[in-house]
Amino acid sequence: MYRRIWVLPALATLLLTSCNSGGCYDNMDVKVYCSFYSQTLQKAVQIDSVTVWGVGSDSLIYDNETLSELALELNPKVQETKYVVQAIAGGDLYADTLTLKYTNQPWFQSMECGCMVFSTLETFWTTGIIFKSATILNPKVINQKTEHVVLNL
Repeated sequence: MYRRIWVLPALATLLLTSCNSGGCYDNMDVKVYCSFYSQTLQKAVQIDSVTVWGVGSDSLIYDNETLSELALELNPKVQETKYVVQAIAGGDLYADTLTLKYTNQPWFQSMECGCMVFSTLETFWTTGIIFKSATILNPKVINQKTEHVVLNL
């Protein structure tokens, strides 16, 4: 008799926990993807010896790498983020500052995944040392990898 009393709660617990998805399977990365484009060559290009860090941050995002694009995170607590991009060409060091202005929208994904912050790019500009201009192709920054900005050399 006592065994039957414990079987029902144990069976109910087993069935209820099997309904849970077991975690978050959604992509939680919300980044701005910026590709490099040479206007003179009329094609996408790679840049050698690229180092990138956020202004006000001491951690490197890229360290002396060959890249054809940047994946940059936006600070969800403010509406402007800046990055410094350094590159070595012909033995000379060049540095450019990228400035991104945007608006933020909190997004509740699910109980397992929690909340993300999606953004809309308003403006994106450079200091013109490495990149002559920036063109926003897709202003909606969500948790999907898509080309948002073209940085023109």
